[in-house]
Amino acid sequence: MFIIGELINGNETIIMLIYCLVMLWLNVDYLREYKKIKEGMMDISSEEELEIDPKHISVMLLGLLVNFIRRWFIYLLAVSVTENAVVIGISIILFAASLYDTLFNYSLAKMKKSKTKLYLAMADAVFISIFIIHLFTLL
Repeated sequence: MFIIGELINGNETIIMLIYCLVMLWLNVDYLREYKKIKEGMMDISSEEELEIDPKHISVMLLGLLVNFIRRWFIYLLAVSVTENAVVIGISIILFAASLYDTLFNYSLAKMKKSKTKLYLAMADAVFISIFIIHLFTLL
């Protein structure tokens, strides 16, 4: 019988590398499409046009879950793999910025004005790229 643990055992670095490459691809894609996304948000005139209420707790929890999968998990991986004080500091700063963005830039008007998601995507792309280079050195 094939057990998933056997597949993972010994291949942790490769699995982390694949995950980081996927997240890097998502961040770079977001950066390429940022202008179209902003224009699309500007076309929405008011929050009444939205299908869901951005102030609802379930939307906030969904945003926190997406941030965990997209950003925070990589920060945790980088901190646990490198155990470097600089990586810990940068991870804390990026975590705080993304948490702030998720909790306080939830309304349509705030999302239209805020460029926090753009800056976070750029910082994440650089952070992930450097972490990928570090992971290649471990192979």
